[in-house]
Amino acid sequence: MMNSGLWIWCSGLLFALVHSALATTVLKQRLSRLGVDRQRYRLGYSLLALMLTMVWLVWVHQLPDTPLYHWHGWPAWLLMAIQLSGILVLWQSFRAFDAGVFIGLKPMPENVEPFHEHGIYRYMRHPMYSGVMLILLASPLQTVNSMHLTLVVCLYFVIGSKLEEQRMLQDHPDYADYMRRVPAFIPRMLRIS
Repeated sequence: MMNSGLWIWCSGLLFALVHSALATTVLKQRLSRLGVDRQRYRLGYSLLALMLTMVWLVWVHQLPDTPLYHWHGWPAWLLMAIQLSGILVLWQSFRAFDAGVFIGLKPMPENVEPFHEHGIYRYMRHPMYSGVMLILLASPLQTVNSMHLTLVVCLYFVIGSKLEEQRMLQDHPDYADYMRRVPAFIPRMLRIS
């Protein structure tokens, strides 16, 4: 019988494959030929991604688990401060664009994935991923399963960001310059502009 960690990695791989396949340009083009516009597709994709994520998390939390560590005192406070910074990074990432367009409640301008280089996106290309990774990695309470889940999610964010950037390069040739100037996950010293 497979242990919980292996189940988490296998299910994470399946989740990543489905999630990434649904975001491919090829699938979007095929659905467009069938009459599905980008806004409806984006909304359906967002809802399906949310549902699959919730099902996956609930399933993972049902697996047999073992405590790994539980920090108390100042180490716990330090980790929670790091998690709070992750929440702030996540919040800033959503403030930099129209969430209605991102989720699919509003049409995409120019019918392509928008490219943002303002707000927190001036300092890192993937602040949403960075924020979630900070929240997960800095948890003062970890079990074996939650650590496996954290590592799976972080690895998927790194790999998924590469796939996402390939799509952005197709739609926005100036994205290549942005990639050279702006780090992916960890900002350089904040520049003043």
